[in-house]
Amino acid sequence: MQYEVEDRGRFKMINIIGNISLEVSTKVLDDTISELIDNGNHHFVFNLERTTYLDSSGIGIFIHCLCDVQENDGSIYIIAADSQVKEVLRMVGIDRLIKVYDSEDEFTKEHEETVA
Repeated sequence: MQYEVEDRGRFKMINIIGNISLEVSTKVLDDTISELIDNGNHHFVFNLERTTYLDSSGIGIFIHCLCDVQENDGSIYIIAADSQVKEVLRMVGIDRLIKVYDSEDEFTKEHEETVA
């Protein structure tokens, strides 16, 4: 798994590339997110358009981040184009806690004034 963090207006967009699996490899990402939150960032978009696999350790990242940002009136969104990744999110019920978009364009259109 690789990831890139980019500024998108008030959001930090985290582009995750490859498989989100194994707690050991996701710990680095989780630590990065915690550092961003500690530095005052409370709005995140997880872009999974280039994610090919997602397991429970990835779900844990989203839940941990959600709990942390909610304490500061933050927000989290997920972009998931892959049908298998979206199915995992649906099966565990993440889509009931975090809004999931089909594409980055769809997210950007809905958040135009805060992403620019």
